[in-house]
Amino acid sequence: MVGCQAMLYEATKSNTYKTALESFFTENWFQGAGIDYTPCGLAWRDKWGSLGYSGSAAFIALVAADLGIQSTKLRQWAVEQINYILGDNHHSGGCYSFEIGYGSSYPLRPHHSGASCPDPPAHCSFTQLDASGPNPHVLTGGIVGGPDQNDNYHDVRTDYVQNEVAIDYNAGFHAAVAGIVHLEVANQMPTTHNKCP
Repeated sequence: MVGCQAMLYEATKSNTYKTALESFFTENWFQGAGIDYTPCGLAWRDKWGSLGYSGSAAFIALVAADLGIQSTKLRQWAVEQINYILGDNHHSGGCYSFEIGYGSSYPLRPHHSGASCPDPPAHCSFTQLDASGPNPHVLTGGIVGGPDQNDNYHDVRTDYVQNEVAIDYNAGFHAAVAGIVHLEVANQMPTTHNKCP
């Protein structure tokens, strides 16, 4: 719904849609509003796909900022959320990327059959699902579900709540990353604050 409000505001410049966009963040996403934050600063909405929610909200924040709505604050918030996903967190000593294949420390056991099954014609079964070793295939670019409300995360293939990879977790995140690249190219990157060293 908020994506539609952003498009309608862009088309009409109606204050009704502008107010709805502002309220989406001030009443739902900003710290102290209606959402929990992890100790390291992730806006945490739900245990299932926590990074999908924050990544998608980061994308909408960048769209709203480009429309002139609280530009500095929304850009800063969006970049900080994406920074968390890419490594500004304390998991495994810090710099742990929840994007598979990004950086030197990332999930090795995502709950994803294409990554965890051997190449055909080998048979894929629960043996692979229950195996403790890394997946035989790196699902480069995939975002896992994410941490709990205390920044805890377990890279365990059978934990589909925290370790599942899904299109909806990835779509908003990757759109937000594209928006951040645009900010970088346009020399509009906001100052951000690391929550965890």
